[in-house]
Amino acid sequence: MDWIDELSRLTKIAEGGNGDYVKWKITAVPKTYDETRDVVKLANERKLSLYPFSFNKHHIGPAINVDIGIDLSNLSKIIEVSDEDLYVTVQAGVKVSDLFEFLKKRNLFLPAYYEGSIGGLLATNLPTPFSSFYGYPKNLVLTAKLLTGDGIIVKGGGKTLKFSSGYKLHKILAGMLGWLGIYLEITLKIYPFPEEIATLQNSNITLMSKYRPISLIYEMDKNGEREYATFIGFRKAIAKIEEELGGKVQEGFYSIDYTEGDNVISIHTIRGKEIEAIKRTNSLMKVNKALGIIGTGYCRVEVNSLEGLDKLRQEINGQVTVERGKYHGDYWGIEDKEILYRLKSAFDPNNVLLPGLI
Repeated sequence: MDWIDELSRLTKIAEGGNGDYVKWKITAVPKTYDETRDVVKLANERKLSLYPFSFNKHHIGPAINVDIGIDLSNLSKIIEVSDEDLYVTVQAGVKVSDLFEFLKKRNLFLPAYYEGSIGGLLATNLPTPFSSFYGYPKNLVLTAKLLTGDGIIVKGGGKTLKFSSGYKLHKILAGMLGWLGIYLEITLKIYPFPEEIATLQNSNITLMSKYRPISLIYEMDKNGEREYATFIGFRKAIAKIEEELGGKVQEGFYSIDYTEGDNVISIHTIRGKEIEAIKRTNSLMKVNKALGIIGTGYCRVEVNSLEGLDKLRQEINGQVTVERGKYHGDYWGIEDKEILYRLKSAFDPNNVLLPGLI
């Protein structure tokens, strides 16, 4: 494999990876955007396959076996914070939890939380505990530098919310798992940090109730069903909510661990129908644990086995995806992939990024 010598001249390299879901022969560890671009260009020239990652915890979909894993964890700088215009610019390898705490010390609030990198947060575009109110992670993106599959660095978006001209390249890559391109640098919308964030277990609250929670999560497991509402605001207002509802609020917010579970499906349904979708799934498959983020249309369901998935897809009102687990059928449940293939042809014409993922 003489391409390994070529790769070592472009960037630092390390041993490959041999995980349950992703395997690669050699790890490239670039320190700059240009090094990352050069690795991608080499892959195009030598017909090699690539898997971009920072912490490699949240692979979604079928198992992948590629030539080069691109470790982006060195791209870990917080570049700029604007207290006045309320945005932060970071590199893709910055840990979300580190950024959350960094901003909190400056009395600023990133309404997203994820056990992984900023690049991973956007590549998966999985909803966070704050997505009922603030939207999916891609809704926080103002601008981004991207690396396409054919090795071109492009920039999309602008640092103001009024920016709207042109194609929203900075959002197209969100949720595409690195299959179209790689996030290098992202500017995110942030907010003043609230005086208090608190969560209350209560099944009588709705998103549109007078209490206006910013998050409402439904949970089901072998011990039954529960609902958790998260509030942000002034301490006195939250204390009043606690008094009126007759429950004890806990400081903080509901934590979602997307690394849990061996057989995990996600259901993308009509917003407000999350509980209905989970209960329907429970009637057709053996559910071990499930959660629905109310108002986002997203449900994460850990099942005993993936048997019965085809029937669920026929009866459920929404798209069902296999996030984790060994499955011999269609992982994605997407009937018409034409638009995806056209995007792939435009962004990654030589199919170097995660071939076989879709």
